[in-house]
Amino acid sequence: MIIGIIKLAEVIILENYKRKRIFLVKYFISNKLQLFAIVYSFITIILIIFAPLIATNDPTEIISGERLLPPSKVHLFGTDINCMDIFSRTIYAYRIDILIALMGALFSFGVGVPLGIFIGYFEGKKRSIFSVFSFCIMRIMDVIQALPIFVLALVLVAAFGPSKLNIIFCIFITNIPVFLRLSRAETIIVRSSPYIEAATIAGNSEFKKIFIHIFPNAITQSVAMISMVMGMGILLTAGISFVGAGIKAPTAEWGLMISVGARSIITGQWWPSFFPGFFMAITVFAFSMLGEAITTLFNPLERRKI
Repeated sequence: MIIGIIKLAEVIILENYKRKRIFLVKYFISNKLQLFAIVYSFITIILIIFAPLIATNDPTEIISGERLLPPSKVHLFGTDINCMDIFSRTIYAYRIDILIALMGALFSFGVGVPLGIFIGYFEGKKRSIFSVFSFCIMRIMDVIQALPIFVLALVLVAAFGPSKLNIIFCIFITNIPVFLRLSRAETIIVRSSPYIEAATIAGNSEFKKIFIHIFPNAITQSVAMISMVMGMGILLTAGISFVGAGIKAPTAEWGLMISVGARSIITGQWWPSFFPGFFMAITVFAFSMLGEAITTLFNPLERRKI
């Protein structure tokens, strides 16, 4: 009997494994852009970890006598006006831009999602101090979203000074409303589900229902949004550095590299700004597609469409 149960379990596991494989094959065949995003994400991790081994020069090394050299075997992406190797700086820029965007997105997620779930659960309930608190938080979020993100980021950087931590703080503040509103909308849908009513009947407290029953079922979209917010964070970091209010030279950062290279475009040297701009654009696009891939892979309703 025991042997029969074991064989039955093996059959069930193998069948589920085959179904998952079939689903993934269908998914990747029909969604090549999402496949590209997933592959590119792994490449990005490799570039961040092994940047010293991949780069041909130190990103801040001034190579004497090699100013504005075009792409060649020695310097794959050429050199810039400061005699620095563009390939090495582009590779090292992954560490700066992506890690800043990742930290800002995670902090926004960590604050925005719990607040959104809390507000979504208590919103509309009368005679509750929590509903008053929810109303006040939503009005603060309205004020933050009413301001242009780039202008708000410039104001914050001007107030606290240009540094990596302050740029992370800018991404954090400007994206809290994104996660808050998304998790709030999911919570409003989930809180009326039958299993929440069953949890209420079973005698669960309000906070137990929020953190045990609602939280795991209301964060799928927010998790997928992390990659998209990272893309916006990369653009914000690059934009602030481009106007001279963010990362300072000679740090390898895409926006700063584009700003420095822009001075040479008028004289025909396109490579100092083209390569960092190109890889920044691909990275932002890949993270946007990665968000869609995460949504499809982890949402059963989306998987049924494939």
